[in-house]
Amino acid sequence: MYRPGRNKWEAECTVCKACTYVCVSNKGAGDLKAHMDTDKHRKAVQGESLSAKLTDFFVRPGKTEDAVNAAEGAFAFHTVKHHNSYRSMDCTSALLKKAFPDSDTAKKFSSARTKTEAIVNGVIAPHSIDVAHEALKEIQYCGVSTDGSNHGAVKIFPIIIQYFDWKRGGMQTKLIEVKDTPNETAETIAQYLIETLAKNNLSEKCIAFTGDNCNTNFGGIRRDEGGKNVFANLKRLLQKNTLIGVGCPAHILNNCVHHGADTIDIDLENIMFKIYQYFHIYTVRTESLKEYCDFVDIEYRRMLSHSKTRWLSLFPGIERMIQMFPALKAFFLSQQKPPIVIKKFFENEFSEIYLWHMHSLMSAFHTHIQDMEKEKNSIMEVKKIMNSIHTILLERKSNNFMSLKVKGLLAQKRSDGLGKEYDQFCADVQGLYSTCLEYLEKWMTPMEEFSTFTWMDLSEPPEWNDVEACIKFLGEKGVVIDDVKCFDQVTNLKRFTERCNRDEEFSGLQVHQKWTKYFEKAKSIACYSELLKIAQFVFALSSHNANVERVFSLMQSQWTKERNQLSVESLKGILFVQYNLKDMSCKDFHAYLLSNRKLLGKISSTAKYRWADKEDEEEKQDEED
Repeated sequence: MYRPGRNKWEAECTVCKACTYVCVSNKGAGDLKAHMDTDKHRKAVQGESLSAKLTDFFVRPGKTEDAVNAAEGAFAFHTVKHHNSYRSMDCTSALLKKAFPDSDTAKKFSSARTKTEAIVNGVIAPHSIDVAHEALKEIQYCGVSTDGSNHGAVKIFPIIIQYFDWKRGGMQTKLIEVKDTPNETAETIAQYLIETLAKNNLSEKCIAFTGDNCNTNFGGIRRDEGGKNVFANLKRLLQKNTLIGVGCPAHILNNCVHHGADTIDIDLENIMFKIYQYFHIYTVRTESLKEYCDFVDIEYRRMLSHSKTRWLSLFPGIERMIQMFPALKAFFLSQQKPPIVIKKFFENEFSEIYLWHMHSLMSAFHTHIQDMEKEKNSIMEVKKIMNSIHTILLERKSNNFMSLKVKGLLAQKRSDGLGKEYDQFCADVQGLYSTCLEYLEKWMTPMEEFSTFTWMDLSEPPEWNDVEACIKFLGEKGVVIDDVKCFDQVTNLKRFTERCNRDEEFSGLQVHQKWTKYFEKAKSIACYSELLKIAQFVFALSSHNANVERVFSLMQSQWTKERNQLSVESLKGILFVQYNLKDMSCKDFHAYLLSNRKLLGKISSTAKYRWADKEDEEEKQDEED
C-alpha cells in the first residue's frame, strides 16, 4: 500500500491517485494510519476494489513471466527428452526471438545452454524425486535394485526403487540416485544403497533387494547370509533379517542358454564375435563380401555382434549368420589366410546345422526374455514365464526335438556318409537340453518362496486357503494382516474377479493393473484395507533387473563420443528426467508447469545454479562459526 516517497520523510500511497505523498516526520506510522482514515483514501480503496474486478478480463501482471518460465522449463525438458545437446539451446533461444517477433514470451525467452542445464539439474530432476517422496508418504513398502556399468574408468551405479500406488496407475519405478563409486566391492555397494535409502527416508520401507545373480550380490545360489555379498551386508546394515533377495530371472535365462551352448562341439558365440570383428571397421572386406552376396543371390546385411551381458543379442546375431551363411562361407573359404577359427567353422559340414538348432532354441528363450523384461511385470508373471520355459525344455528333451529344417539337413549329411558326425550332433542336442534344464532348475529354487503369491494374478477367483498361506508368509516377514477383515475383503474380490474375467480386455491387463482396477472400483477403504497391504508388499518386489539395464541404455545414448565430457552430475540430472518422467510428453509437461506456480518460481530463481548452493553453504558455515 505504501512505497518510499521523494525523500526519507515521505511515503507514497499506491492506492490513492498518483503523487499522493504522506509526511511521516511527525508521528511516523501514526501519520500513515491517519491518512488511511481519511475519506479520500477510503474512496480510493472502494475504487480499487471495483477496478480489480475489471482487470480480471485483462492480462494479469506476471502472466507473461509465468509463460516465459514455463517455456524455458518445457524447452529444457524437450532438450533432454529427445537426447539433444545443451549446446543446441544457444541457437534455440536466439531462433525463437527471430521466428516469433510478435510474441512477448519469445522476446523474454533467454535460456541458453547454461540456464537450460541448471533448470534440468536444479529444478526438474529434483522435482521428479519430490513427486515420488510425496507418493511414498502413503505407501508402506518399496524395493530397491541396482547394478554397475563402466564408462571408461568410471563405474556408474543407478539405484531404482519400486512401489505400488494404485492412485497413480499401479506399479511405479523411480530412479533415485546415480553415482560413481571408487570400486565395486560388496561393502561399497551395500553402503551406497544404505546411504541412499536413508537420504530418501526409505530405510524402514525397504523390504527387498534385486540384482543380477553374481557372487558380489548374493554370494551364489545358496545366498550366503554370513558372507560379504551385497544382500548379506544390506540385511546387517538395515537390521532386517526379513529382507527378501530377488535374483534377476532374465539374467538366469541368459546364463542358462550360455551354459547349454558351451556343451556343443562349436563355439558359436566366439565365431559370431570374430566374424563381426573381421568386418565392422574394414570397408574393403565389407565391399568384397557384398560381391559374394550378389554371387550367391542373397541380400547383404551388416553382421551383428553379441555380448554375454546383453540378454537379447544372441538370437538376432545367430539369425543374421544364417541369413548370410552362403556368402560368408564362400567368402572365408576363398581367402588365402582367413582366421583359423573361422576357417575351421566353415569347413565343418555341420556348422550350419548347429546354427539352425541354436536358432530354434534361442527363439524360445528370446521370446520369454522379452516377455520377462516388461517394465512393470510382477513376481507372479515372471515366475509363470520361468515355468513356461522350463516346460518347453522338458518337452524338447523328452522328444529329442529338432526342427524340420535341422532334420532335413541331417538326413542329407547321413546320406553323404557322415553317420559318426550325425550321432555326435544328436548327442550334443541331448546334452544341450540336459545342461539347460539342470542350470534352470538349480536357479529357479530361490523363487519357490514366491509361489504363495500365485493367486494374486487374478486369472481365476482366489481361494481362501491360498490367501491364508500368503498371510502366514507375510506374518513371518513382519507384515500384520487382519485375517478376519481380509476374509470379507477376499469375498468381494472373488465377485469382482468372476465378473471381470469375462472381459477379454481385463484378462489381458498386467497383474498390477488388475489390482488397480479393483481398488478403483471399491467403495471405501474398508473394502480393501488388508488386501492393499498385501498388494503394496508384493508389488514392491522388483521381479527383474531390466529397469536398471534401461537406465544404462539411456546413459549410453547420452554419453556418446561427441559428449564424452558430460559430468556425472549432469548425466544424473538427465537420467532422472528421462526415466522418472518418461510417460510425460513435452506438451503435457508444459501444461504441468503452468499449473505449478511453485515449480515456475524455482525456474526463475537463481537457486537452481550450483554457485547458489555453494553460497548457501558458505553462509551456513559463517553462521555456525
